[in-house]
Amino acid sequence: MSKKEVSELVERIADLFIRHEEVNRIWDRFDSMRVHLKAGKQNEDPRHLLLTGLSGVGKTQIGKRYVRRNPSYEFKVDDKKITAMPVLHVKLPYPFTQVDFYKRILNSLKAPIIRSDARVNFLKEQALTLLRAQRTEMIIFDEMNFILRTKRFDNQEAMEMFKDLTNEGQVCLVCMGTPQIEVLRTMEDEYIRRFGRDTVSRFETLDDNFRLLLRKIEEAIQPPSPLFLDSEETSAFLHECCQGRIGYLHSIIIEAYRLLGVFEPEFKELSQANLTVSILAKASYNLYRDSDHLTPPSEI
Repeated sequence: MSKKEVSELVERIADLFIRHEEVNRIWDRFDSMRVHLKAGKQNEDPRHLLLTGLSGVGKTQIGKRYVRRNPSYEFKVDDKKITAMPVLHVKLPYPFTQVDFYKRILNSLKAPIIRSDARVNFLKEQALTLLRAQRTEMIIFDEMNFILRTKRFDNQEAMEMFKDLTNEGQVCLVCMGTPQIEVLRTMEDEYIRRFGRDTVSRFETLDDNFRLLLRKIEEAIQPPSPLFLDSEETSAFLHECCQGRIGYLHSIIIEAYRLLGVFEPEFKELSQANLTVSILAKASYNLYRDSDHLTPPSEI
C-alpha cells in the first residue's frame, strides 16, 4: 500500500466524527436559536441553552463541529475587509477569572491581546466591539464545570458575566458541561427564564441505533477490509467498554489502531490493520485497565 493511502487512513481515524441523530437534534436547536436572534428579536433577550451530558458523550465535538459547519467568511464595510465569525467555541479557563474569560473570547475571535496587563473592563469592551463587528451570533462555552471548581470565584458573579455578555453583545450562548452545572441555572429565576436546557444522551442500550453507529464508524474509516464492528460479538464488547459514550468509543478505536502500528511512520501493510475483539480488548485495557472507569449515571 502507498504511503498516501496509509496517511489518509490515519487522518480518517483521527478525525472521526459521526453525525448521528443526537447530533442532528442538537444542531437543529442551535440553528433555531440563531434564527430567532436574527428574525427581528434584537430588542428581546436572545435564547440561550445549558447543554449537559455525561463525560464522553461527545459534547465538545458537537460544539467544535458546529463551528466548522458555520465557518468564517469575509465581508466589506467601506472597502475594509472584515472576517465574520458567526459561531465561536470557547473553552473556559481554569481557574476561572474575569480577565481570562474575556481573553479566551478574544483568542477565539483571532484578535491579538493588545496589552498583556489589560484590565477587565478594557478586555470586555474589546471583546464586545469585536463580537458586534464580526457578526458573531453564537458562543459555545465549554467546560462550565471549571466555574464550580474555582472556589475563589463566586458562581453567581460568573453567571452575571454571562448575562452581561448577552445583554451587550446580543449573542446566543450555549453553556456546556456535565449535569452538575445545572446548579448554575437554578440559582435565580432569571437564569431559568434565560437558559433553556437540553441533554446529550449516550447510547444507553445495545440496540439497532448503536449498531448503526458502528456501521457508520466503519464507513467513515474506510478500512481496507471489513471490520464487522456491528457484529453481535464486537458490538456487545464495544458497548460494554464505552457504556454508550462515543468519546470513549473513539479513544478505544484509536488505541487499537496504534497497537496495530498504523500510526508508525514505517507502517505500510493496510491489510494487517484489522480490528479484532482481542485487539479492541487490549486497547480498552491500556486506556482504562480493569477498573470501572465510568461513573454509572445513577450515581450522578
